[in-house]
Amino acid sequence: MKKLIIIGGFGNGTVVQSTVEDINEKNPTWNLLGFLNDRETDPINGYPVLGKIDAETVSRFLKDPDVYFFYSLISVKLNYKFLGKLHDLQIPQHRFATLIHPTAVISKYAKIGHGTCIQPFVSVGPNTHIGNHVQIFAQALVGHGARLDDYSYVANNACIGADVHLKEGAYLGTNATTLEFVSLGKWSVTGIGAVVLKDVPDYAKMVGNPARQIGSVAE
Repeated sequence: MKKLIIIGGFGNGTVVQSTVEDINEKNPTWNLLGFLNDRETDPINGYPVLGKIDAETVSRFLKDPDVYFFYSLISVKLNYKFLGKLHDLQIPQHRFATLIHPTAVISKYAKIGHGTCIQPFVSVGPNTHIGNHVQIFAQALVGHGARLDDYSYVANNACIGADVHLKEGAYLGTNATTLEFVSLGKWSVTGIGAVVLKDVPDYAKMVGNPARQIGSVAE
């Protein structure tokens, strides 16, 4: 079994942990060593906290070629302003684990990058391209030909139409839906239940049906 360390903790990190456990029940794949976390020191759901999130700690584990990492600190709150923390760790891209829940349905014609997690009952259509460090949460639908760039985030039950483009870091909220062929701009945030009928600008905050811009995350 390959060894895995989750960077993060309560929140997205424990969702990833649950997916790892479900993967192992179906097909033993990952020996989850524990978490790296800057705040917690006590075990998280029974797994030890192995140290702080810093390059020195990571470098010790990188010496073992069987150790992989998952970076879970990507969300609507931890956006592009926090990417420096990931880059400072200097983890080679191929040492990030890609985790796909056994109930997810992924087309054999889909391409998926490193450090991506696809949660329970997600459906990913053919000819999709999913980048690095993408998180797709339970029961989301990704239509055929869609492109999800690095760090994009798809919340529970969101529906991405055919040939939609989520640019770097774009966030699509719970139960949000997009028309086909639209693009969501870099680090934009589309809120809960929004219906996107046209392209979303970079860094825009979008809400409603039809979705309208109410501000900018860059403000």
